Amino acid sequence: MTKKKPGPRRTSGRRGAPARRARADDMLANALRLFAEIGYANATVKSIAAAAGINPALLYYYYESKEALFIATLRQAIAAALDDRAGFDLIARTTDSAALIRAWFEKNRSLIVPLSQMLKLLLEYRTSGTRIPEVDRLIRRFYDAELELLSRAIQRGMRSGQFRADIDVQGIASFVSTHLDGLVLGATIRGLADIRRGLSLLEAFVFEHLRAPDRRFAIRRKRGAQLSPSSA
Repeated sequence: MTKKKPGPRRTSGRRGAPARRARADDMLANALRLFAEIGYANATVKSIAAAAGINPALLYYYYESKEALFIATLRQAIAAALDDRAGFDLIARTTDSAALIRAWFEKNRSLIVPLSQMLKLLLEYRTSGTRIPEVDRLIRRFYDAELELLSRAIQRGMRSGQFRADIDVQGIASFVSTHLDGLVLGATIRGLADIRRGLSLLEAFVFEHLRAPDRRFAIRRKRGAQLSPSSA
């Protein structure tokens, strides 16, 4: 595999930048789907280009190798799952930790298909024996950020009295993250029909464990929950 730093090749000038970005995003979406379907080892630049309906030379114009494409694909999938730092910004803007955790569950519901593709790809990568340092760093970043967001939300709820005071913060954050992976990966085997119900049951179980008082913890989901801005 090449040792060059992977990533999309830059082009000069701003004209046509939105079209180039849209084209690159489409290539990455098709690459994610194909990598998830047949695995990194079996996917070729030619097959990914065919799935995207483009000439392989154009794909090489953006990404210098299959490894570079793989890393860019995973980076974009993780960025979509984490929404960069949007979740941490919500922590700063709301005193309602339950609303924050519910919003996190809702985000995962909205990303079921790309999440299932990403996790299938990560599982295939982990069991393949292949090791790409940049990919390993991306995986650690994804799970570290997820655990940090959940932990900080739970800690804030404990300090405010919204959640009970004796919670194993790291334990419950890890429990939620691990079981979410299990639900999503299970859906790739059983189909996506029951995944949203499974997520709702996991969400209810978590809040039962946190035992937030009903008056602080209820969210009017039918009206589209709005996170309450912090008054601090």
